[in-house]
Amino acid sequence: MNRSGLTPTLLAFVIVAVVVVSSIAFIAVQTGAGTGTTSSHSTVQSTTSSQSTSPPSGKNLTVSSLHGLELIVSTNATEVPAGGSVQVNLSEFNTLSAPNNVSASHDWQTQVALGPCENTYVQPFGIAVYAGHVDAQNLSQGERVNIFPLVACPMYVRLVNGYEFQPTSDLAVVLPSIGATPSPLVGSVDIGMNYSSRGQPLSAGGYTIVAADEWGALAFVYFAVL
Repeated sequence: MNRSGLTPTLLAFVIVAVVVVSSIAFIAVQTGAGTGTTSSHSTVQSTTSSQSTSPPSGKNLTVSSLHGLELIVSTNATEVPAGGSVQVNLSEFNTLSAPNNVSASHDWQTQVALGPCENTYVQPFGIAVYAGHVDAQNLSQGERVNIFPLVACPMYVRLVNGYEFQPTSDLAVVLPSIGATPSPLVGSVDIGMNYSSRGQPLSAGGYTIVAADEWGALAFVYFAVL
C-alpha cells in the first residue's frame, strides 16, 4: 500500500517536475555567472588600455662647468616630422649657496650662437647643429649645419666682463653694470624651417645639437628628422 497517499502516476509527475525546476535554476545561475565574468573582463581591458602612457619626447641634460656653474640644456623632442622644429632651451646655473662673481673667459670649445648675430647676445652660452652623430672626440671633423638665416648684423659689440650670479640660481647681473637687477641667464632657439640656411626644412636624417658655455662646458643632444 502507498503510505504517502499518492498514486504511482501522480508520484512520477511530481518527481519529473522537481527535476525540471532544478535544471532551469542551474542554467540560470550558470548564465548569470558567465555574464558577470565577461563584463568584469571587459572592464579590466578598458582600464589597462587607458593607463598606457608614452615615453618622454624630449631630452634634459645638465653639464658641470667651471666656477661652480652648470649648463642646463633641454629639448622638446628627439624626433620630428619633415618640416617640424625642435626647441632648445638653455640656462646657466650657479650651484653655490653664495653669490658667485665669475669673469668672462671666452674659452669656447666650438663656435656657438643663439641667433644669426652673435654680437647682440650677452648670454654666456649658445648652440650649433651638426649633421649626423658627433661627440667630443670627432667634433672638429663634424659637418656643421647653418641653422640661422643670413641677415645684416649691427657692428657694435657690447663689452661683457663677467656675471654676478645669485646663490643657487640662474639669476645674474651682466657686468659691467650699475644698479642692474639680476635677470635669468636663459636662452631659446627653434631649429626648423625658419632657421635653416635657405628657408627650407632640414632634410631627413640624424643631427647633433652641441651646446656650450664660455667656460668650456659641452653638451650633446641628438634628434632625428623623419
